[in-house]
Amino acid sequence: MSLQAKFILSVFLVVLVTLVTLGQNRQDALQQFISGEEGAYVDSLHELTIYVIPSVVKYKWDSPRSLYRSYFRNIKRSLFNNHRYLLGHAFIELRSPLIPGKLLTGMSASSRQEQRQNVLKEYYGMAILGAVLQGRLETMEELREKKEKYARRGDLAFIRVWVNEAAAARILDYFDAYHSIFGNDTPGLPSYGGAFWPRYEGEGAGCSAFAVSFFDIAGVLRQYFDEWKIEIGIPMEIIGGPYNDYHKVRIRDVKRYKSWSDGNGETHITYEPFEIYDPTLMFEWIHNTWNIYRQLDNPAIRPVIENDVYGLIFDARDIPVPENEELFFERPDRSVFIDYYRREYIEDSENH
Repeated sequence: MSLQAKFILSVFLVVLVTLVTLGQNRQDALQQFISGEEGAYVDSLHELTIYVIPSVVKYKWDSPRSLYRSYFRNIKRSLFNNHRYLLGHAFIELRSPLIPGKLLTGMSASSRQEQRQNVLKEYYGMAILGAVLQGRLETMEELREKKEKYARRGDLAFIRVWVNEAAAARILDYFDAYHSIFGNDTPGLPSYGGAFWPRYEGEGAGCSAFAVSFFDIAGVLRQYFDEWKIEIGIPMEIIGGPYNDYHKVRIRDVKRYKSWSDGNGETHITYEPFEIYDPTLMFEWIHNTWNIYRQLDNPAIRPVIENDVYGLIFDARDIPVPENEELFFERPDRSVFIDYYRREYIEDSENH
C-alpha cells in the first residue's frame, strides 16, 4: 500500500471513530430522557409532540386581582396533592429513527415550596410570574407515568407535528446544547422562570416556553404561537423582591389592582411587559381546533383521539428548516427579571 493510500485510510478511520464517539456521547447524555422500549418508529416518521396539562382551576388573566384569586384557588385545590401541576404543564416528545425509541422531557420547578416562600414570605407580589427559580429537566420515567395518569383524568391533550429529518436533527442538537447547560447533572444556574425564553443565550425556561421552543427551533406552527400566549403589562408597584429594589408587595396590595398597565408610561420604570405561554390556553385551543376540523377533510390538520386523549396532527415535512437562524441568540429587549438573573448569576460567575 502506498504512503498516500495509508494516509487516506488513517484519516478515514479517525473520522469514523470521531463520529461513533459523538454519537455515543449524545446517547449517553440523553439516556435518562430516552426510552428504547418501542424500537424504531413505523414508516421512519420524525414526530415532535407537545403534551399539555391544564391547571386545576383556570387562571383569570383579566387583572392582577383576578389572577391572584385564581392562583390561590389552585393552591387550595392542590394543597394535599404535590403531584398536581399548580400552573398547568407542557412537555415534549420526539420519535425519530435518529434516536432509539423516543425522547421525552420537560422543564419543571425543583420545588413548589420555593414559589410559595417567594409569594408569602419574601413578598414578591406579581414578580412571581417572572422570578428566577431552581429548575430541572423531567425524565422519561416520570413523564411516562404522568402521561398515563393525566390521560385517565381527561387532563391531557397534544399537538403533534411530522417534521423532516433535518428538523429532527436540529431538534436533537438544540436539546443537546440546552442539556449541557441546564441538565440535572450540571450544577449552578437557576433554570426555571416565566420570563425566560430558552433560545436566548444563557437562559432557562418555564415549562411551556421550553415546549414551544422545540416547535420554534424546527420552524413549525409559528403562526399559532400568539394564540397560546398571554401578554400583559405588570405595574411596577406590585413587582417586589430583588426585581424592584426589594420592595415588599403583600397580597392585599395586589388585590387592589383591577387592571394591568395600559402601556402608558416608561417601560421597566412604571410597568414591566410580560408574556407567557399558558398550558390551559393551549389545552383549550387544541379542543376548540379539534371540534372545528373534525368535520373537515383537511390533510394538513388531522384531529385524532389516542387512548382517549384529544390531539391534532400537522404535516410539516415539506417546511424547510430555518438554517439561517442560530440555535441560540442574544435577547433583543430588556427585562427586569433577566437583568437580575444576569447580574446575580451570569456576571457574578464571570467575575469569579
